Amino acid sequence: MPTPLSLVAPAPSDLPASLTARATERERLRSLHRSNLLDTGDEERFDRLTRYAQIHFATATAIISLIAEDRQYLKSFVGSFPRSIPRNAAFCNVTIRSEDTLVVPDLLEDERFRDSPFVVGPPFIRFYAGVPLRGPGGWFVGSLCILDTEPRQLDQRALLQLRSLADRAELEVNGAN
Repeated sequence: MPTPLSLVAPAPSDLPASLTARATERERLRSLHRSNLLDTGDEERFDRLTRYAQIHFATATAIISLIAEDRQYLKSFVGSFPRSIPRNAAFCNVTIRSEDTLVVPDLLEDERFRDSPFVVGPPFIRFYAGVPLRGPGGWFVGSLCILDTEPRQLDQRALLQLRSLADRAELEVNGAN
């Protein structure tokens, strides 16, 4: 006797994209909450990394961010950014959508970011480079990023150094649970 269709789980490719995206986002948020880092304030183990990134890359700002359901929380930062901003205004919200390092040499020339309040207004950010950070279970929960008020490029060596620093930040993210 055939199994009733209502009891057979559809193959992931048969699910509507919006349903798959919602399920993925739920798992990502569970991972974030399992990290026990959201809204926990300053911690030297993270601050040490952002200070190093800001000095090493000679940027105005360095951030370790966590992307919650509706906002970006800055777990650690050097520079002039509010600790919590709407998720839809966060550059790092784009970063967590891919495994790759996101580098935007000039935010004014990128249609995704050129109208951002942080680009057209204080602190007038022009350069962004961010690496997604995995949390418990392997989901992207945030990023380590560097930002500057002048357009710039990163060479291959600098990209590797940024990735290495992000690996250290990821270890700290996962050591907190």
